[in-house]
Amino acid sequence: MGSVTQEIIVSFVAFTIVLFLLILFIIIFSFLFQRRQAQFRQEREVMRETYQRELLQSQIETQNQTLEYVGQELHDNIGQMLSVAILQLNGLDDDLTESSHQVAVRRMIQTIDSTIQAVRQLAKTLDSGTVRRFGLRESLSLELERIGQTRRFQTQLDVQGKSYELSDESEIILFRMAQESLNNAIKHARAKILTVTIDYQPDKFILTIADDGKGFDLTEATSRQAGASGSGVNNLYQRAKLLGGTCAINAQPNSGTCIEIKIPNKQT
Repeated sequence: MGSVTQEIIVSFVAFTIVLFLLILFIIIFSFLFQRRQAQFRQEREVMRETYQRELLQSQIETQNQTLEYVGQELHDNIGQMLSVAILQLNGLDDDLTESSHQVAVRRMIQTIDSTIQAVRQLAKTLDSGTVRRFGLRESLSLELERIGQTRRFQTQLDVQGKSYELSDESEIILFRMAQESLNNAIKHARAKILTVTIDYQPDKFILTIADDGKGFDLTEATSRQAGASGSGVNNLYQRAKLLGGTCAINAQPNSGTCIEIKIPNKQT
């Protein structure tokens, strides 16, 4: 009887040990499986972000190449054609001495000359080389000067902090973001006052574009499907993220728009 009891006890202990080992195995397996799943999701997210970053970088490079081509065509071809037109009008001006049409011809010459200057300035702002040569601050100043010369908008550039250089890529992307924001304010917001602020803080660089226009519904703009108008808002978010920074948009109907872009100062 004692041996039977002992066998039962041994069997129970063995069963308990096996059951414990089985439970332990299940726990370890579940832990490893969950960790692997988390690692897989993380790797997939990294791959997705890398793909989006490379896609956005490709889009930016394509945009820059297209804008540079347009700028070059404006400078070389349109500018040259307008210059030829001025030469021809100057010749006509000489032939119309003391004629009642001479005043009109001279006004045409002045208008075309102003157009040539505007085309040259536009060509500069479309060329990424301008940002590389003169930097973000001077390029923004040139862009606001060009807009202000239309006499339809009041523009202002405010500079705060002690300036420092950013990478060429960062300055070009920031300049394109400012251009897009200003163009949106001009075309859609019916703004009259455009203010750009660049703030050189020790640990971060802040670019702010503000207008006094009619504003817009930010929630509605960001929820539109791809291909619909308003995708520029998401482009601003993505480009800021590409630079390792953030983009905050404060916009409400009839209250203007303020876009604040922050990127880290990698020199610190």
